[in-house]
Amino acid sequence: MKKTNAVILSAAIGLLGAFAGGTPARAGESADQLTKCLVQSTTEEDKAQLARWIFASAAQNPNVSDFSTVTDEQRTEMTKSAAALLGRLLTRDCRAQFHDAKKNEGENMLAMSFGTLVQVAVGDLIDNPAVSQALGGIDKELDKQALAEAAKEP
Repeated sequence: MKKTNAVILSAAIGLLGAFAGGTPARAGESADQLTKCLVQSTTEEDKAQLARWIFASAAQNPNVSDFSTVTDEQRTEMTKSAAALLGRLLTRDCRAQFHDAKKNEGENMLAMSFGTLVQVAVGDLIDNPAVSQALGGIDKELDKQALAEAAKEP
């Protein structure tokens, strides 16, 4: 159970790093190979599953929780599914790459590799035409004259 908790903790750290916008440490060759394997081994369904889990988890934030109807039971099921997916990736699909990365680069490599996979899943979520259109709606609300003035040399 301790190994499972360490993997989950590493994955959570990867998520935090992915969303915090910090500059992660540079991954080594083994971690790069793990990252490539993780991304290439996930199906569109897998990425959608990760995106649902990320959404349900992010909906816990008090700033947006009133917009979500995700129940605790649904969130628990999504977490179990995401853990099963990560487990499959690390123990079957990318086992050799995981072994090499852990051996050569230590614990932090999982956070970086999983963080990249999360970014890919979120990117797929945002690339949906309906989401892109909704996000693009901000353009109508921007004060373009004020932006043009701000862009001028002071």
